Amino acid sequence: MLDAVYKGRLEGLEIAFTYARTAEAVNEIVVLHDCDPVAAHLLGRAVTAGVMAAALLPKEQRVNICWRYPGLLKTLVVDAGEDGAVRGMCSPTSLQEAPDEQALFGDIGDIQVVTSQSGRILNSGTTPVSLHDPVSDFGYHFAISDQVETALCATIAFQADVEKPIKMAQGWMLQALPGCDLPLFERLRRRMEGANFRRAATQVAGLEEGMAEAIQLLCAEEAAYQGMHVEQASSPQFACTCSEEKMKAVLRAIPIPERMQLVKDREPSRIRCQFCSRAFTFDIEACIAVWNSHPASE
Repeated sequence: MLDAVYKGRLEGLEIAFTYARTAEAVNEIVVLHDCDPVAAHLLGRAVTAGVMAAALLPKEQRVNICWRYPGLLKTLVVDAGEDGAVRGMCSPTSLQEAPDEQALFGDIGDIQVVTSQSGRILNSGTTPVSLHDPVSDFGYHFAISDQVETALCATIAFQADVEKPIKMAQGWMLQALPGCDLPLFERLRRRMEGANFRRAATQVAGLEEGMAEAIQLLCAEEAAYQGMHVEQASSPQFACTCSEEKMKAVLRAIPIPERMQLVKDREPSRIRCQFCSRAFTFDIEACIAVWNSHPASE
């Protein structure tokens, strides 16, 4: 089933929602990075959350989300744009050795969220997190940093296919709008976290059928619910934004002593993109030209 993103409003409840199906994009990302099932599950859900957040951005903006944990899992990064382009990475990509959740995440981590446009940072914030789940931690960041009540749910289902291990990846995001009754929002949050909603979310159904069933589970008991307004956003697709110019910025970050050693050895510098594994090679003359144009500070 093709990936798609929809966003809309639950009329009468003053709640905005975003719904995303991301299996194709997640498959490309987790196969590219050779993730084991645990890493694929975490990265796939993080990618789905990032896609939903990016769908709410103004045109040409992007969001970069970095989760850092002190456990066996060190880093998750998702970079997504309003245009649907998304990429992600997980470090390490083998996490099956973690005996339990505590070992996997450690104690208190943090999440940094940066929005940008045309390479210019528009907003940046970092939030300590301890919910031991990247999607829940992202929702907590919204509530703390942006002060917007947010409920997030992302689910993954696997299949026995090494080329396409992800059978289903989808997510829901609810956000309280001005005038929203917060006890009502909490009721919807609890339903979203409940077994019935999660069971329905893991069933691969038609797009319209799946959305209608989910909304029914969330809103059927709310007398104020008047229906939903929905529109389609840009469909997610894996795309990397790496370039030679961006890799030159990596070269400029090399300290002077290391630069001197590279010049002495006359060895080319090879930089590999952490998102798509594309390799960029700069001979020593190209390196010197980059360094001379932007000298490093002592």
